Amino acid sequence: MRRSSLIALIAVTVLFVGAALPARAADPVGENGVMVILVDEGASPVQRDLDAAETVALTMARGTSAGTIGAASYGVSITEVVTADSGPSGTRLVNDVITAVRSMDIGPARSDQFAALADTFAFLSRIDAVSGSRVAFITSGRILGESENTRARLRSVADLFAAEGWVIDVITLPSTEPILRDLMTGLATESGGEFYDTGTAAGIAAIFEDYSSLTLTNAMDVEMHDNSASVVNLDIAPHTLEFTTVFVRQNELVDVAVFSPSGTRAAAEMENVEISQTPSAVIVRIYSPVPGNWTLQGVGPASKLVASVDIDNPLELRLIEQPPLPVGEAAVIEAAAFNGESAQLLSGAVIKATISKASGTTEVVALNDRGEDGDRLAADGIYSVQLSAPKSQGINDVSLELSWTDYTSILRSSTAYRSEAFPILSLTEISDVETAPGKYATVARVQVRVGDYPFLTNPSDISAILTGPGGKVEALVLTVDEPEPGKAWEFDIAAVIPESGAYEVEVMLVSEFEGRAYTRIAPIATSTATIIVEPDLILGLPVWVIAALGAVLVVLAGFILWIARKTAPFGFIVDDADRIVVDFSRLNRSFMKRLLSKNSIDASEIADLPFSGGTFKFSGDKVKLVHKRAIGDPSMRVNSRPVGPVVDLGEKVWLGVGGRLLAFQLESRRSESTETSEDTESTDTVVGDVAPAPAGD
Repeated sequence: MRRSSLIALIAVTVLFVGAALPARAADPVGENGVMVILVDEGASPVQRDLDAAETVALTMARGTSAGTIGAASYGVSITEVVTADSGPSGTRLVNDVITAVRSMDIGPARSDQFAALADTFAFLSRIDAVSGSRVAFITSGRILGESENTRARLRSVADLFAAEGWVIDVITLPSTEPILRDLMTGLATESGGEFYDTGTAAGIAAIFEDYSSLTLTNAMDVEMHDNSASVVNLDIAPHTLEFTTVFVRQNELVDVAVFSPSGTRAAAEMENVEISQTPSAVIVRIYSPVPGNWTLQGVGPASKLVASVDIDNPLELRLIEQPPLPVGEAAVIEAAAFNGESAQLLSGAVIKATISKASGTTEVVALNDRGEDGDRLAADGIYSVQLSAPKSQGINDVSLELSWTDYTSILRSSTAYRSEAFPILSLTEISDVETAPGKYATVARVQVRVGDYPFLTNPSDISAILTGPGGKVEALVLTVDEPEPGKAWEFDIAAVIPESGAYEVEVMLVSEFEGRAYTRIAPIATSTATIIVEPDLILGLPVWVIAALGAVLVVLAGFILWIARKTAPFGFIVDDADRIVVDFSRLNRSFMKRLLSKNSIDASEIADLPFSGGTFKFSGDKVKLVHKRAIGDPSMRVNSRPVGPVVDLGEKVWLGVGGRLLAFQLESRRSESTETSEDTESTDTVVGDVAPAPAGD
């Protein structure tokens, strides 16, 4: 890439010095276009006009982008327009026209410029020139047949060319009178062309800029004194491919030269030197110059001398392209001197950056290629430096400066990088967490924001670790809500707590934002967790309750089965008159006695029995009387014998107590009606009521 060093080329003046015009693209003709160069024969009497005409014509011929060059001279009449392909053939054609004008003893006092333009129009029409073709009209401005209508006639000629899309560039020679320069300006303007005045530095500069492909910046601008030397030093940087010096001199006798850092004068005989010379301009082109301090020199009679240089150095100093830097984090910037797309290894080079930050502050830093202070790899051509953390988001302007320890040359460039507020984490702990063994418990909540605004991210980008009494525990990251599928900005941190105690919660976000991978770690929060051992539940009840209920039910079922399997009381006790004393099946007993002693009736429970101390036991179809002699009636007899501890009651078993005889019967031998009647008529009838409880029971 073409870059200027300290001084880049400017085309300069022949007689007067003015400010250089900005570079323009005046010749976008294209390879299908035609460039016609017309040289005014009226320049021949004036040496400086001839020198200027030669310099301009040859510069345009060499630099045009047109595919075809036409050339002719004009005076009282115009010579035939001859064409050649652009390049060396076209340049020789123009040089022949200039030589012919120089060889004239004396040119015309005035030239028929209207005839020259008319014939040129006819020529372009005849060859059907494409739109954009140009005419370089070099003139001294002295018009044959000039009158009051000259301006209008020139305007009509300009309109004629413009209608076809053809352009007239007007170049006035140094001797052109000011009033004629103004007149010729209108010709160029009306046709859409450019006006160049070779009597000024601006005019010569514009021609060189538009046609020589040189970057023109003034290097030497001096008034020569007789037999004195004017000298200017130039710093040529390493890696320079070539540099070109253009001298424009007022006096042809001024000797101009370029000297290398070793003091050797550049000569055409040298392999890497090319010198082109016209009476008013000398162009010295040097290929692969050694870096260092070069000298431009002019020696000769008192006159004006201007020199310019164009330096072709392919190095382009720029930052390594990178995504925005995160606000609040120390970051690294990298720069390199590129030749095309390749970073160049630079010996003895120093790269400095002046950064105007978005926050309003300025930072000056030196970049290094030593593998330190942010530089990843030493001696790879990439210079780096770690910056202080950006405080504001925005554009940070950077001025880069490349210099060498052994040379005074400096390459500069301007660039910028962007700083951006990246997502941050906000972690809130839950101070008291109660959980059960093996159960997930929420210990903290984390939020992701960019500035003051929520930022949606994927929960898989977030990881969480708990550190507690037993070591590290991995946690789950659960979305609180999902504004977009799979994305949220608020998350719960949950984990299985292995044991009670304080746990430090560390949350990390690893993701990509604005094209840059980044990591965020939230400030550590501490949560206190307590494990509560809860009983196992079945149907919402602890296991022991279920077991107890089961046991109770088993016992109850067994008890009910036991009760159900007992024989219900049956049969009757009758006296010797066959009267019913006791109906066992109809005794009015309490619930507890019926439940707990279903098959057992104590004699004391029956009020009409004449004895106590005995218990009737019912089993199957048998009935036993268990007699307790110690508390019962000792005089009781069974079939006239003393009662024993256990008596099987049956149809032929009589109990004698206190003069009464009692017997057990399965069925009453008396009808119910008879019993009822007898019960009603006799006061001695036993009804079989339950005996009242003894006092104190």
